[in-house]
Amino acid sequence: MDENNKIIEILKKVIDPETGVDIVSEGMVYGFTINEMVTEIWMSFSSATPVCFFCKAVAWTEIEKISNCIVEELGKEGYKNIRVVESLNPKIYYKTS
Repeated sequence: MDENNKIIEILKKVIDPETGVDIVSEGMVYGFTINEMVTEIWMSFSSATPVCFFCKAVAWTEIEKISNCIVEELGKEGYKNIRVVESLNPKIYYKTS
């Protein structure tokens, strides 16, 4: 299995706690980059971030859970220096290891 397919299969293990669907099938994974220095997972959480303030607080909790799970699953497979990055603004890191 090539590296790209391996990453996709690992990310399919990450389930959105709100919907019960994996993040790849749900279309939340925008892309990823892998090199010897870092593994970056580019995420699009925009559809998961509602407009109302209270709803945003709940959504951030879900985003944190998903980000933690991404780092955990990739870490189990030996990936290091993992970053979960916002695809719309790459200056925003949800989680790093």
